Amino acid sequence: MHKISLKFSIIITTVALTAMLAGVWLAEIYREHDSRAMLLPDQVMTLFPEPKPLEAFALTDHKNQAFDLASLKGKWSFLFFGFTHCPDVCPTTLAVLARAHENIAKNAVGAEDIQFVFISVDPNRDTASKLRQYVDYFDKTFLGVTGDNAQIGNLAGQLGAAYEVAITPGMENYPVFHATAVFLLDPRARYHAVFTPPHDAAAISKRFKVVRELEAGNMT
Repeated sequence: MHKISLKFSIIITTVALTAMLAGVWLAEIYREHDSRAMLLPDQVMTLFPEPKPLEAFALTDHKNQAFDLASLKGKWSFLFFGFTHCPDVCPTTLAVLARAHENIAKNAVGAEDIQFVFISVDPNRDTASKLRQYVDYFDKTFLGVTGDNAQIGNLAGQLGAAYEVAITPGMENYPVFHATAVFLLDPRARYHAVFTPPHDAAAISKRFKVVRELEAGNMT
């Protein structure tokens, strides 16, 4: 277990350093524009200058419906990886995201083009019914998603969402190590930005408002 947690820590550190370096580089780009000055340098979010298109994947949501690349198109998607047996990080983060959803809904643009997706990396224990009950507790509009290990790894790998499931024979409450970032995908199913912990609902909703406005400006 020590080897697994050490390996996971190294992966997480590498991802964090990459995001930090991206933030420093982007700061020079955004410094010229007052409307973007609040984004970087930033401890809350890293915004990518060239969003990364995702490749095909196949998962299933808590309604037993397919959740794939098409499910991400047409909406801004907040993705968070975790598991329902998580004692602290997952419930805390989902509670923050629920408040962020409320804040976004109060905005003039609203939240009709927004979805929040909790992706379980522990399909061995997290059935569709369990996921439904879990996400409903935080926000009834949230989606719970999982699938086979290969497809979970496929999507997680594209986002750099490191995780390790330490299944131990005879141990029901085995540990799961997972990334604590929240990943933002734009309506074209592109990896657009990442929110890093500690998460704050007001900070997330404010930055998302600016990101959406910037993207709308780029479309005109």
